[in-house]
Amino acid sequence: MTKKIPDFRSFRNNSTWESYIKNKLLPFEENLSDYLKYWYIESRENSRAYPSQGLLTTPFDNLTYEKKGVLPPEEMIKILRVRQYFLEIFNHPERIVELKKVDDSKFVAPKKIKSKAMDKLIKDEIGVSISDLGIAVVGSQNKRVSRKDRLAQGPFVKLGKKARSLLVGSAMQDVWGSVYAISTMAQCLCLTGVPRNGPFSKIERQADLAKEVFRALSESEVLLDRSKSQKKYLLKTWKKNVMGVIDANVAKSLKRAEALHKVGVRSFRVYSPEPGLGPLHTVTALRKEYGNRIEIFAGQVVDVQQAKQLEEAGADGLYIGIGGGGRCTTGVRSGSVIDWPILLWQLRGDIGIPVVVEGGASDNIATTLALGASGIGVSRIAGGGTVESPGGMLYFIDDKGGYFKPYGGEASARTKHLDNKILPFDIPSFVEGETRSAVMNPFEYGSPTIPFNVFNLVEDIILSYVFRAVSTLEGFHNLNPSPLRQKTAHGSFSQETH
Repeated sequence: MTKKIPDFRSFRNNSTWESYIKNKLLPFEENLSDYLKYWYIESRENSRAYPSQGLLTTPFDNLTYEKKGVLPPEEMIKILRVRQYFLEIFNHPERIVELKKVDDSKFVAPKKIKSKAMDKLIKDEIGVSISDLGIAVVGSQNKRVSRKDRLAQGPFVKLGKKARSLLVGSAMQDVWGSVYAISTMAQCLCLTGVPRNGPFSKIERQADLAKEVFRALSESEVLLDRSKSQKKYLLKTWKKNVMGVIDANVAKSLKRAEALHKVGVRSFRVYSPEPGLGPLHTVTALRKEYGNRIEIFAGQVVDVQQAKQLEEAGADGLYIGIGGGGRCTTGVRSGSVIDWPILLWQLRGDIGIPVVVEGGASDNIATTLALGASGIGVSRIAGGGTVESPGGMLYFIDDKGGYFKPYGGEASARTKHLDNKILPFDIPSFVEGETRSAVMNPFEYGSPTIPFNVFNLVEDIILSYVFRAVSTLEGFHNLNPSPLRQKTAHGSFSQETH
């Protein structure tokens, strides 16, 4: 029986989206001057930013810049208004009603379906990347799908034990290593990792970061003028989106989990970037220690057998995708083909829990969903170069006046330095990533804030539904026969702007 949400459900009959958000922005404007102080705190550097990462520099960044600078107050106010506007959209009462419906439902795993393209690739044992695949436009005999209705419905998915957005914040400390990056993403109704790399390799600092995230959530401007029951529901929902990233090592993971659990974390990601039995043993140990009181996501999964074992051990969701990130060189150095699309397809019908995909998925959302993904991992595309990411309003400024922040892979020389994984003569060990930069605003429109970037990606998800004439993720997953296609080089060229 579906539980009723006090106050949310009555919204449909007495207001509109536009007037609701306009009225919500008025008290925000009145409190704006007080609110700015939090963002100045996030702009502090290095150790003074504790527990956030701050705008850290290392000897391996290779960044060319003229100076550092804080955004002008008038620019910051404009960005915060945009941020607030989209946070109100994400937490709009109509969407919360739909979120609760998904919360009360059961996850439906993708079924095995027909695809000549995928059958041929598997038969020929071709290692195929996500960029080699595409998805056709289908649904000419279906009713036209409304974009506005899809936004009102999320789209949401039962990702683990809770309903959430299909977008999932990664474990990248250069993006999610700050209080306001994680808390903002959680308010976007997205599951997000509290990193364990860089400064957060220290358990105490990682736990303190999570603790401060919960404080920031309780002080969110979105809660202004909400009823007591609404505040309670939203805060509980947001907190469940804060996921502690832990080692795939039983002894280490139990120590991290204990510290994170103590400050309120109830969702965990067991993370191993290499194959092995570590994730399985860790999931088993966590489930024995905490029972069903926590959520457990595990990865990175490399084959169907491992996925089945992790599900049987008690994992609520899985991660796949090794070496496919934009700054990752694991595939190059280890000589490994990036072929997670094949694995994702093969998992259909063999497991009953959701799969989150990282490493190129966010650039190919429609195709990744068609393969059977329920979650799309995001890093720089959602949080890089934003005012919420480490450094806050503090940026590097180049000789042309452009604002940017450093961004390194999880195994980059930059991250190795921050993890103290350095050999004699200051040589970083096992470098598997590059350090570049994340510019403040990669769009010719919009604003450098996480909610705007997430909204842009949600639009991509909605459009992937619209051009297949489906209204739900389950319907998208189970289009049969699958509209997946193998792309040619010229097809890829034509698909992009040129």
